[in-house]
Amino acid sequence: MVQKHTSRRSSHPWIDTVWQTVCLSDGLYSATPDGSWDLIRSIAPDGQSLVFLSGQATEPVEVPYRDGESSVVISFAAHVYLPRDKAPRVGPEIRMLPVRDATFQLDGVDLPLPTFENVEPLVDTMIAAGLLASNDLVARAFGETPKAASPRSVQQHFKQTTGITQKSFQMIRRAQEAVRRLKAGEAPAGVAVDLGYADQPHMIKSIKKIMGALPSNLETVHKI
Repeated sequence: MVQKHTSRRSSHPWIDTVWQTVCLSDGLYSATPDGSWDLIRSIAPDGQSLVFLSGQATEPVEVPYRDGESSVVISFAAHVYLPRDKAPRVGPEIRMLPVRDATFQLDGVDLPLPTFENVEPLVDTMIAAGLLASNDLVARAFGETPKAASPRSVQQHFKQTTGITQKSFQMIRRAQEAVRRLKAGEAPAGVAVDLGYADQPHMIKSIKKIMGALPSNLETVHKI
């Protein structure tokens, strides 16, 4: 399994991370939970593109890939949702979108194919067309000045917007941070303490459950 992954954070408040992957062999990729739903463009070796929406992952999913394939992934911030969908997409379900030449279509609106560089203006176009919306209460839950609301109300809005509970989201993000720090070479015991795990075995169990990998095999985890 050989893939080259490139990622960048975005200054756009509606985007969490932008990913670009190039496959250098055939193999299986473990798509792990990251607290986001995605808009994905997959490019075949012959240059043909597929565009689809991928739901909020709740467990690792094995995805086959071929040598010469590449992809661009927009991972959206937790407060962003598709207002024309009846419910947030959760799990391995995907929604294929029509592609024609250099455009794809979402809910009747033609949009330019995503590239690693054009993501921010593309998302602005989607917002202007009413294809994306933001739950302000969920957005402010991450800020320094949370909007006045009861914890129960925040939890309800979070589940309605993301499809998962706020606690599940926090567990995913904590596991991501643990993986980041372990891959950087930090001592497991120290990482466990810093991130509020009961102990090192608790952290290992959580990473295994969420990411499908043990700390000794974290090279399979990329979406962190």
